[in-house]
Amino acid sequence: MSDPNEPGFSAAEPVITAPRRRLSVSLIWVVPIVAAIIALWLTWRHYDSLGPMITISFKTAEGIEAGRTPIRRLNVEIGRVERVELDEELDRVLVTARMVKGADDYLNSQTRFWVVRPRVSLGGVTGLDTLLSGSYIEMDSTRGGETRSRFDGLEDPPLTPEGAPGIRLILKAQDGGALATGSPVYHRGIKVGRIENSELEKEGNFVQVQIFVDAPYDLLINSNTRFWNASGLDITFGADGIEVSDTTLETLLFGGIAFSNPPRLTESTPVESGTVFPLYESKQEAESQPAAGAGDEFNFVLYFEESVRGLHVGAPVEFLGVRVGRVEDISIEYNPLARQVEVPVLVSFETQRISGITGNVNIEASMSEAVQRGLRARLQNSSLITGQLIVELVFLPDDAPATYGMVGPYPVLPTVPSAFTQIATRASGFLDKVEALPLDELIAAATRLLRDADALLRVPGDGEVDEVTAKQLEEAPLQQLAMTTTKTLAGVEALVASSEVKRLPARLAVSLDQLDKTLRSTRRLLDGDTVESPLYFELSTALRELTNAATAVRILTESLEEKPNSVIFGR
Repeated sequence: MSDPNEPGFSAAEPVITAPRRRLSVSLIWVVPIVAAIIALWLTWRHYDSLGPMITISFKTAEGIEAGRTPIRRLNVEIGRVERVELDEELDRVLVTARMVKGADDYLNSQTRFWVVRPRVSLGGVTGLDTLLSGSYIEMDSTRGGETRSRFDGLEDPPLTPEGAPGIRLILKAQDGGALATGSPVYHRGIKVGRIENSELEKEGNFVQVQIFVDAPYDLLINSNTRFWNASGLDITFGADGIEVSDTTLETLLFGGIAFSNPPRLTESTPVESGTVFPLYESKQEAESQPAAGAGDEFNFVLYFEESVRGLHVGAPVEFLGVRVGRVEDISIEYNPLARQVEVPVLVSFETQRISGITGNVNIEASMSEAVQRGLRARLQNSSLITGQLIVELVFLPDDAPATYGMVGPYPVLPTVPSAFTQIATRASGFLDKVEALPLDELIAAATRLLRDADALLRVPGDGEVDEVTAKQLEEAPLQQLAMTTTKTLAGVEALVASSEVKRLPARLAVSLDQLDKTLRSTRRLLDGDTVESPLYFELSTALRELTNAATAVRILTESLEEKPNSVIFGR
C-alpha cells in the first residue's frame, strides 16, 4: 500500500481494503434447541406436578401390583403404587406409592390405609366391584397435623370414618365372649353404634373392647351409664316363672353390647372420648351395681387358718351386704415360722364401689387406718343349702389390735374366724371342760345321796327302826335331817292336841256348808248336768294332766332307784 505523502502518489487512485468475515448460525440448530427447552419445561412441569412419595407397610401384598394398584379416596384416585418389596426382616411388605400434588395436608398421624378386596363381615359383603376392576388401596384422613411419609396399613377396613361425629369409649371385660369387630351397640333395642376392636390388655388380665357411639346418641353417655354383654339368650328363673330376654337375630348370631342409664343417687356428669367403663355379664348385674366407671382395682391377701371349703375363685367380697370385689386366687402354703399350714386368698377391691376413696386419696393409707379402727375379713355362708362361702369385710372395734403389713407384692388384711367356726370353738371348749370334770367321783357321790334318801324315806311309820336301817342312818349324811324331821313331827302332835285344833271341826263344818252352796252355784253355771260344758272340759283336762304328771314323777322315782346315774347319762 502507498503512502499518500510519498512523492508520485496520485489521489485519483482507489484505495483497496480487505473484506470482514461474518458469523452466521444455521437454521438446522433451532429445532433441537427448541426441543430441549420444551423437554426441560415439560420435565420441570412433570416433577412439579408430582406429589410426595410415601411408604405403607402391610402384612401381605395380596391384591397389590406395582404400577397398577391405585390409591383412592371416595373413589377418586389420589396416588398409585410404584414399587412393592419386602422389608429387611422379611416379615412385612413395603409398598412405595406416589401421591398427587397437594396431598401433603392429609398425610398425618390420623391417616389410615387399607386394601379394599372382597370381604364378608357382620356388616355384609363388601368389595364385590374389585372382582372386575381389581383391588385398590383406600385412604382415610383428616386435614392438619404433622406431615408423615411412613404408615402402617390396616388389615381390616375401619368401621367408623375418621372425623365421624360421635364418641369412642373403651370397655373392660373379664371375658370377650362372642364379641367381635362390627358387632352392634344397642340402646333400648335401637342400634346406636358398633364394636371397633377387641383385644387383650397388655398384661392379659382383661379384655379391652373399643366401641363407637354415633351422634346424636353419644349425648346419652354419662358417668352413670352401664354396659353389658347382650350376646345370646338371657334366661332367668324366678317366682314369676321363666323370663327370656328379647334379642335380635344379629345379636344372637354375632353378639352385641347394650347400655342403659338407670337412676342413681349420684348425679350424672358428661364423659369424654376415651373414657373407660366396665362391661358386665348381664343387664341385671350391670344395673344392680352401686357404682359406675371402671376404676382401679386394689389387691390384698387374706390368710385363713380354717377350712375354705365352699370358697371359689370369683366369689364376691361384700361390705355391709354390698359387693365390693371378688376372689382372684386361692392357694395353700406352709408357714415355717408359725409351723402351721395357711390358706392365702388373693382378693381384689374395686375402689369405685365406695365413693369418696377414689381420685387423690391414698388407698393404702385409708386401708391402714381402717385396720386400726377394726376392719377385718372373715368367711361367711352365702347359702346353707349349697354351702357356698363369700368373703365379708366387717368392723370389729373390740377385736385385738392388728397391723397392716406387706407380704410380697400385696398388703395383708387381718382376718378373724367365721361365726360358725367361733360357735364350733366354743362348743369344743365346753366339751373339754365337761371331759375335765371328775365324773366318777360325782357319780359315786350321787349314788350315796340317793341311797341315803331311800333309806330315810323307807323308815316305818311306828317310829321303830331295824338294826340295818339304823346303821344306815348313822352312816348317812342326812342323819341331821332325820332328827329334824322327828322334832317336827313332835311339834305337829302338840299342835293337834291344842284347843284351837279341837275347835277346828266346827269351823270345818261351816266351811263345808259354804262350799256346798258354792258348788251348787257352780253347777248352775255349768248349764245343768251336761258334761260338754267348757268349764267341765277344762277341769277334766287339768285333772288328766295332773294324773299324767303324777305318773311321770312315779316313773322317774322308779328309774332313779333302778339306775341312779341316769340323771347324768340318761336311760
